[in-house]
Amino acid sequence: MDDYPGSQTPDWFLDAKLGIFVHWGIYSVPAWAPTGSSFEDALGDFARLPYAEWYANSLRLPDSPTRHHHDERYGVGVGYEDLADEFRAEHFDAGEWARLFRDAGARYVVPTAKHADGFALWDTPSTGFTAVRRGPKRDLIGALESSVRAAGLRFGLYYSGLIDWHTRPLSPVRSLQDVAQADPERTAHDPTHAAYARGQLAELIERFRPDVLWNDMGWPAAGRGDLGALLRQYYATVPDGVVNDRLGVAHYGFRTVEYGIGERPETGAWESTRGLGNSFGYNSAETDDDLISVADLVRSFVDIVAGGGNLLLNVGPSGDGTIPDIQRTRLTGLGDWLAVNGEAIYGTRPWRRPADDLDGTPVRYTTSGDQLNLIVLGEPPERLRLTPDVAALARSGRVLGFGDVELVDGVVRIPVTTQPATVVSLTIDGAA
Repeated sequence: MDDYPGSQTPDWFLDAKLGIFVHWGIYSVPAWAPTGSSFEDALGDFARLPYAEWYANSLRLPDSPTRHHHDERYGVGVGYEDLADEFRAEHFDAGEWARLFRDAGARYVVPTAKHADGFALWDTPSTGFTAVRRGPKRDLIGALESSVRAAGLRFGLYYSGLIDWHTRPLSPVRSLQDVAQADPERTAHDPTHAAYARGQLAELIERFRPDVLWNDMGWPAAGRGDLGALLRQYYATVPDGVVNDRLGVAHYGFRTVEYGIGERPETGAWESTRGLGNSFGYNSAETDDDLISVADLVRSFVDIVAGGGNLLLNVGPSGDGTIPDIQRTRLTGLGDWLAVNGEAIYGTRPWRRPADDLDGTPVRYTTSGDQLNLIVLGEPPERLRLTPDVAALARSGRVLGFGDVELVDGVVRIPVTTQPATVVSLTIDGAA
């Protein structure tokens, strides 16, 4: 019988709004996936999957672009795990990463402790397939944990609970249906794998006390009998911790949406995750044009927050530990916008409705205390007419970064701005 603790969503998570996901591992060495298709495009055919972190799986699909690319680059007979010693992380600076993420406006950071390739980025006695014994020869998660916390940010961990291509020989995943079915061959009913996954996750909880426990792709069915005990252990260790919805059981503190796929819940906490391009792991085949622009990133983020969600924005470092410039520019641009407009984001809650179209001008709403924030997406008009219910509440207004603005008969005069989104913060009667 399932025996899970009560779900919880701490206020810090609801207030944070922005987290940084980090996908980094052996797959960051080949750093390649086919471009030209999205995650949604490839759900029925993983040979076209644009996720570079799935390189090990794509490599075993005989006719995949990844297989052809790999053979040309490394030669026939070189396997994925042969690349582990090429993952050296020689330029990795955990403190510099943490400062970059903080300046981007993030409030929490979630690196991959172990992805589906089975390569552990921390010093674990459970396997020799680790960043301490191969490649970097150092505990990467330990370095990140101390630096992220020193920067004043919360620290979480990603863990691939159900799928591990290293611990057990698995046939390739060819579609999302393969993952969803989680048949016995894919470790769902394998007690050995279940015990291995449980042991590793318990170890991560005990050692790193992650504020966010971000499991992926489900949990082995053979291990669900004592999953409740593991979750109770987690909350005893991290009382204000939070768990995502990807254990595949009736326990979670927030739901997840990936690249817009998945229904946004009308109530309850949720998180939208995406890469800066179409991959989570670094894909060197992507160019600047393949990545989301700063303007579109800001507007997407605002839309998520107005809908009651957080954004977990992924960074994919290269195998040497550097974060490519085309990713940095997006982080810096988002951070610059938040430095001016953060009070309309952090600590806010959704209003009675998330959005309006005001004579062709799209706006999103957030609220905190006696402030109602209208966030104008794109270039604002000189005169913005409020809806009657908003006009009836408003007593004064200011544009963040500019100062007080004129508010007469429900019309706000907005100064000329080049921001990707402009915040009109209204002081209202009472709480919204």
